[in-house]
Amino acid sequence: MTARRLLIKSGQADYEVEFRDDISELTNFLKATPKAVLLVDKKVAQLYSAPLSALTGSLPTLDVPATEDEKTLDGVTRALTFLQQHDCNKQSVVIAVGGGILQDIVAFAAHVYYRGLKWHFVPTTLLSMADSCIGAKSSINFNGFKNQLGSFHSPARVYICDQFVRTLSDDEVRSGYGEIFKLFLIGSRDLFGRLKEAVAQDGFRNPSLPEFIYESLRVKQAIIELDEYETGPRRILNYGHTFGHALEGLTHYEVPHGLAVVWGLDLVNWLAHRAGLLSREDFDDIHEFAARYFSRRLSRPVTATELIQATRRDKKVADGKISLALLQRPGALKIVPTAYDAALETAVSEYLNGHSILSSK
Repeated sequence: MTARRLLIKSGQADYEVEFRDDISELTNFLKATPKAVLLVDKKVAQLYSAPLSALTGSLPTLDVPATEDEKTLDGVTRALTFLQQHDCNKQSVVIAVGGGILQDIVAFAAHVYYRGLKWHFVPTTLLSMADSCIGAKSSINFNGFKNQLGSFHSPARVYICDQFVRTLSDDEVRSGYGEIFKLFLIGSRDLFGRLKEAVAQDGFRNPSLPEFIYESLRVKQAIIELDEYETGPRRILNYGHTFGHALEGLTHYEVPHGLAVVWGLDLVNWLAHRAGLLSREDFDDIHEFAARYFSRRLSRPVTATELIQATRRDKKVADGKISLALLQRPGALKIVPTAYDAALETAVSEYLNGHSILSSK
């Protein structure tokens, strides 16, 4: 995968995604970045202290806790204060080494500091490698609500090294596969078939993973280049996220993001099937894969009423309706404005009572 590259076209400035095989080689390369500062996930800095020493030993460094509490204005303020203390200006480059939470903090801070600094991203979670590292979106939590503030600020460059996956927990790997699963369903029936086959043969830590990361980004690339600022077609990337985010909030992030997305897409697949958009055969095929590999027990049950209520602050709500990305078949989705009415609550209740891949203790 060393030679693989993707050039992402962006109205802000095109940027390249480069695949690297070795962490130490990558950090030795990055330390030569002129006028750079480093923000790194605190846990990653501890796990990879030796291979990251070329960076941490030569660049001003801020260790950032990768928590939802840090992904707030307070966390962004800490990052901005660090930039200011180290005299960063328009010529500075911020290097971010970490997962999606660090990415959100750095992208948001880089966007507002001097009206925009360049930043380079080294994603260290599977979820950020296979999905969030491209697309320019950043979101932070505000007053207890998830992803209420945000910006579009593209990285200047992305470096992917799947060596970081080795130290991820099984739950973190499974969470990353949740976004791969979503993107492959958006992409094509063939991609979904390849995913099912590889996971059935070798589990989530299979030899196809580098290729799956690359293919996931290619699916997303085609969409974001068509609609960078989410005014139309890009909304299909929210597939599974509306109810997934609601579940995360209701369970206080007990469910990892990628698993919440899988649960959310399984739920809306049920809604799509009931609406006559998705065949029962396709629903059952996708549901079987989701139930087999992404099932989980919750500490408490969630109800249709509280789930639906939790979506009302979603950015996709307009005119009293929620815009849901509904699957018609693998490779084809449709945005459907859906009313907050008794029919929606009935359908969600049916899913929870008879089809949910999550159960309560």
